Amino acid sequence: MDAPPVPLSQGIARGSDVGVRFDLKKDGDGTLALKWDGGEDQIHDSQVVGVLQETRNKEVQPQWILRVVPSHSSPEVIKSMFAFESLRVSNLPRNYLERHMLPGAPEHLLVPPNADGSRNLHVIVSIRSGTGQAQQYFDDVLSKALAAIGLDRDTYHVHPTKSDKSIMEIAEKIILPRANQGIRQTIVLLSGDGGIVDIVNTLLSASQSDEYSKPILGLIPMGTGNALANSSGLNRDATSGLSKIFRGTPRSIPSFTTRFSLGSVFLTDEGRKTESMPLQSGCGIVHGVVVCSWALHASLVSDSDTTEYRKFGAQRFQMAAKELMTPADGSAPHVYNGKITLYKTDERGQEIAEEIPDTKTSYIVATLVSNFEERLTISPASKPLDGQLRVLRFGDISGADVLRLMGMAMRGGGHERDVMAQYVPINGLKIQFDESDSRWRRVCVDGKIVQVEEGGWMEVRRGNKDIVNLVV
Repeated sequence: MDAPPVPLSQGIARGSDVGVRFDLKKDGDGTLALKWDGGEDQIHDSQVVGVLQETRNKEVQPQWILRVVPSHSSPEVIKSMFAFESLRVSNLPRNYLERHMLPGAPEHLLVPPNADGSRNLHVIVSIRSGTGQAQQYFDDVLSKALAAIGLDRDTYHVHPTKSDKSIMEIAEKIILPRANQGIRQTIVLLSGDGGIVDIVNTLLSASQSDEYSKPILGLIPMGTGNALANSSGLNRDATSGLSKIFRGTPRSIPSFTTRFSLGSVFLTDEGRKTESMPLQSGCGIVHGVVVCSWALHASLVSDSDTTEYRKFGAQRFQMAAKELMTPADGSAPHVYNGKITLYKTDERGQEIAEEIPDTKTSYIVATLVSNFEERLTISPASKPLDGQLRVLRFGDISGADVLRLMGMAMRGGGHERDVMAQYVPINGLKIQFDESDSRWRRVCVDGKIVQVEEGGWMEVRRGNKDIVNLVV
């Protein structure tokens, strides 16, 4: 049962006398009510970035509430269309200040420039991520919020992306060399999971010096699935991660490494073109922080990665999945063929290789995160940034059963305990493909699609080196 309403106290907001009350629910959610003659404003905790103390007026000690609000009131407007507001209020309740007070700009945003004046606080705006709202969020929210804590435009460098290679180029030419010189850097990234993967892959593509300083990432999730943000708590409020950037703490992002047989290639341009992969010890290599998958998951990510599908946001994955599970010609959905070996730790702490007898698979993912989407809890046992790789696999089951299990995942879990599912912690896994059609040899590594050559293989292992921190 929620606590009874707290009596109104007197304060000032927008230059007028107001009644001020902070109501805290049993579930921990709170609402600040500001009431004046003929009107009321309710500020939900989920909108609040923080509260700043104004020190110039010591009599009333006003504060500034920094919050993110929807820029339109229509419920049809996509959630990420936001505006920023700073509201000057006096006499805020003590328990409200304890929850939201900001001492100023956090240390990870106070990054000194280099001797030549070049800045080490970077803002990367991924123009085409998700439904294309990153620039709007920077203009209408982020830049104003940074200014509110004293970080004007001359304190950071804005990098709008110009192509799908831009983030990798920024990481290669700026972030990596400075990190190897021991220079502190913070990157505020307005992007989906792909932007983080580009940075991680670039930083791991070269050796790190003894002076290497791990860059800090502040993530504003602007993709469609936003798995890392949804799994690490960045999307738990309505600020799109901004409250975490202002009030969070940097923690290491765990990663995994996927190796491919030599003839494997990246698929690009909606699957119409191929690109060679980076090579290491005679194998193609890709690093990830979210998921490595084959079968249904890899196919639906690949099939839905088109300009037309992206208009639908995260819904594109469900649309592609339905087409794969219920083919237009009325045939049964494809069951994928390949030998799978799991690498696990036994009760003595020794690694063992466990081959799965059934070579037919409908769905398989190896993941470091709990949620692929806000409501799609694919790995319920995963904790934020815990570094444990887990595999979820469905064998040769019907399309109806696959949809049933995925429906359970959309409702928070239970699928992992079903008799038709295999769900265990692993050190890694290997797949040797037995498919003649290249369409069924596609692998997804954090949204990047790899096509394995006929008779080829892939192996994923938890990475030994965490290369960057995330503010959570």
